Amino acid sequence: MNWNSGRLWLRIIVYGSLTLLVTAVLAQSLIFWQFNEAAVRRSLCDSLRDSSRVVRIEGSITPRVFPFPGLDVNRITISQAGNDARFARIERMEARLAWWPLLFGKHEVRSLKLYDLDAQVERRRDGSLSINDLFARRPQQGFNINLNTLVVRDSRIEYRDLSSGGHQRLEDINLKAEGLKNAGAKLSAGALLADEKHPLRMVIATPLTIQNNRVNLTAVDAQIISQSDQFGQTQLRANGQYFVDLNTLSAGGDHLTVAFSSERPQSDAKLTVPHMDASLDQITIPQAQVDARLQYGQSKYQLNANLNQLNISKHSMKATRLNGDLTWQVGENKLRLTLEAPFSLANMNDLRLAPLDLTARAITPVLPRGQLLAAMQGELDGDLKQNRLALHGKGSLDGSDIALDVVQSGWVKPHFIAALSIGALDLNRYLPETKGETVAILQNAHPIPLDWLDFLDLTGTISAGELSFGRFRMKDVSASVVASPRELELNQISANIYSGHLQGNARLRRDNMAHLEMHQTLSGMNIRPLLMDLFSFAQLDGSGSGQVSVTAQGQSFIDLRNSLSGNVQMSLNQGALSGIDLVSALKNLPAELKELNAPARANQKTTFSTLSASFQLGQGVGRNQDLKLASQLVNVSGGGKIDLKQNIIDYNMDVMANPREFASLKGVNIPLKITGPLNAPIYALDFNALVKGKKTETEKQQALKQELKKQITTILP
Repeated sequence: MNWNSGRLWLRIIVYGSLTLLVTAVLAQSLIFWQFNEAAVRRSLCDSLRDSSRVVRIEGSITPRVFPFPGLDVNRITISQAGNDARFARIERMEARLAWWPLLFGKHEVRSLKLYDLDAQVERRRDGSLSINDLFARRPQQGFNINLNTLVVRDSRIEYRDLSSGGHQRLEDINLKAEGLKNAGAKLSAGALLADEKHPLRMVIATPLTIQNNRVNLTAVDAQIISQSDQFGQTQLRANGQYFVDLNTLSAGGDHLTVAFSSERPQSDAKLTVPHMDASLDQITIPQAQVDARLQYGQSKYQLNANLNQLNISKHSMKATRLNGDLTWQVGENKLRLTLEAPFSLANMNDLRLAPLDLTARAITPVLPRGQLLAAMQGELDGDLKQNRLALHGKGSLDGSDIALDVVQSGWVKPHFIAALSIGALDLNRYLPETKGETVAILQNAHPIPLDWLDFLDLTGTISAGELSFGRFRMKDVSASVVASPRELELNQISANIYSGHLQGNARLRRDNMAHLEMHQTLSGMNIRPLLMDLFSFAQLDGSGSGQVSVTAQGQSFIDLRNSLSGNVQMSLNQGALSGIDLVSALKNLPAELKELNAPARANQKTTFSTLSASFQLGQGVGRNQDLKLASQLVNVSGGGKIDLKQNIIDYNMDVMANPREFASLKGVNIPLKITGPLNAPIYALDFNALVKGKKTETEKQQALKQELKKQITTILP
């Protein structure tokens, strides 16, 4: 035989093809000859009789041979267990049998394809599912299901929870599982969770194995994707090893990660779970770790937290312990919160952390020490549907006792309603440092830090046992607060200040500089330490009252001082003007003549019973024309200006002896001039006033001597 002959190979091919064709025709004829549609229909309709379900076949049943023998069944309906309500409808089912068992008369289903499945699944009030019976093992009549391939196309599943009233619908379901009888089986599936506002596209791919109704998903890669105009694309991705036990309807997993990301705002979060157990009623996670980041505008948020013994049920989530760090950063400014508490989320909405240990650390170059530390104990409650959090705590702020109640509304642009009570607060710790002794506040040239307002949208109240900045001190302070990135308002201010009381309001606006408005009423105050701590001016003493209505603007406290404008009224009782003794000067005019034109002397003062004055402030210069000082021995009237920018005083005053005490001095009027630095003024006789009307130098000197000496002999000792 010539094996190289072309005719030989041609005959082999032709005869072989004819043999296969004849075999196929005979096999198909045999199957069709043995096929009994009525028996098959009856067998399928009785397949779920033990579950009290009714199976109806409304369409045709067609046998198939190639490439595998089997049946195509059209329009199948399945009822709910125990009643005629429809559970599922299948437009078309393709079942394929294995060739080898068929040769021995056994019908083993190896491939199943379902098209246009529409099913309704319910969770009953007792917690069971309406499909539990379908997972039970049952005797198989006439066929054995041993799937190697399962395909579902263009299907839908509707789920209802009769206890909670929940309702979800999966549409566009497509599933393909291949190689189920082999170690290298693969599953891929996708579906759309229908939602009018935010529909979710879900896909999954994983190798799998099935053994004794246990499905092992050995390397899950699942994604849920949503797209909206407001948030852009959001994505949830899960990886790990999962299993589902269809016998016990339980599940679990190892080395699990769930990652979330969104476009607007830009965020990502990752949940790491070493092990998980799940049933229809709950999910138990011994330990989990959360790492999340979010960026909105200039703000960046970062969360790192651990959860112990996390239990997730149908309506709640609880953990025996949550501890972690939340960091809020804007540029070089950071706020870091460290918290530890039991955790609960009731109804998947009501958040509670109690008892809560909270540490807050503000880290910013604005603060001279670089950071601010607060520690509190209390509780945190929240309503997630209402975007609301409420914190109640007590503790310490930078070493001082505090109590805080704050309610936050909103997540991305939160609004706060707060009530803060603090024992004592030294604001100098948070202002730029000055060298040497603390200066009067309105002489501080460092820029006023206002960047912290960028973070605020707040209304509330504040109270402090003591508040200090510069050398300025207030006690028992209370005020209502309205704060936004552009404005800070303090209304209904009340404070004990320098042995007196203060009431009023203040407003600070921001653009390229600070704009300040103040309206204050002061009563019963000791004026000397107040003026000293504000302006380093110590020449006036007394107890009295006043009204202040001023505006100012600038980038530092000195700028505010130099731009002060408005009105100031003051009235003092039982005080003293330091640096000069006007009574002694009147009694000793000849001796005082030379000494009077000299700087103020610290050991001298002029006491008075009342002093009143009103000032018109303009760009840091106060002008006054109604100063009146009254005492038992002298009366003083006058006017002038106080220049806060140049730190100088320029005053003209008339000093007159009280005629009731010094009858012989009636008509004596000594013009006095006060000039020079505020902290060291010079008191001098106003010679120009004394020699007014005299032309020659000789006339002026003679008139001056006569005016000063004419009553000397009558002055009482």
